[in-house]
Amino acid sequence: MVPRSIIQWRPALGKDHPYENTGEIVAFISFLERGLGFPCSSFFSGLLRYYRIQLHHLTPNSFVHISIFVHLCEAFLGIEPHFELFQFLFHLKPQPDSFILDVVGGAGLQLRQRKDREYISYSLSNKVIKWKPKWFYVENQLGRFPPITPGPPIQWPEWNKKLVDESQIPGLLERIAILRQNMLTGEAVVFDWMKRRIQPLQARETLGF
Repeated sequence: MVPRSIIQWRPALGKDHPYENTGEIVAFISFLERGLGFPCSSFFSGLLRYYRIQLHHLTPNSFVHISIFVHLCEAFLGIEPHFELFQFLFHLKPQPDSFILDVVGGAGLQLRQRKDREYISYSLSNKVIKWKPKWFYVENQLGRFPPITPGPPIQWPEWNKKLVDESQIPGLLERIAILRQNMLTGEAVVFDWMKRRIQPLQARETLGF
C-alpha cells in the first residue's frame, strides 16, 4: 500500500460487513496481491464502468486475468492496454450462478470459449479461499471507482457483448502467437512485473514499454 498521506485508507477491524454509500470503496488484500494499486489506472477504472460493477464484485482470479493482460500489452506488445482485445478475449460470468449472485465476488472474469488457443497460457489457483474477511476501506480519490451501491452485481449485456470493430484484432493475435512460440507464459508475465516492483492496475506515469 502507498502511504496514507497519498491515498487515505483504513482497516475494517471489528466490522462484520462494509457500510455503503460513502466516499470510500471496499478493497481486499487478495486484490493487492494480484496487481491492484491505488490510485487505480484509467484502464481498470474503465472496465468497472463498462461492466457496471463495483470493485468488490470481482473475484481474486479476475485480477490475475486483468493484470496479466495489462502487463502483456505494455511490456511485451509495447502498447497501452487494448480494450477491444480485452473484450475479444474475456467476458464476465455471474458467481456462483446466473440465479444467485454473491454481493462480494459475484462477477468472475473468464476467457471466452476456445480463446485459450489464441492467448498466452497460464494456470489459475483454485485454492483462493478465506479472502472475503480480509477487507478494508480506501478513499475514492478523484472518483476513479464507481460509488458503492447496495446489493449484488446486475448482469448487463456488456458482460458477454461481442466486439463491434475487430479490425485490429488479427494483427495483435499474430504478435501474441509469436510470443507463445517464444514460450512466453502468464507466469513469466507475472514474474516480470514483480521484478519491476510495479502494480499493473495502478495509475503510473511510466507504462511498461
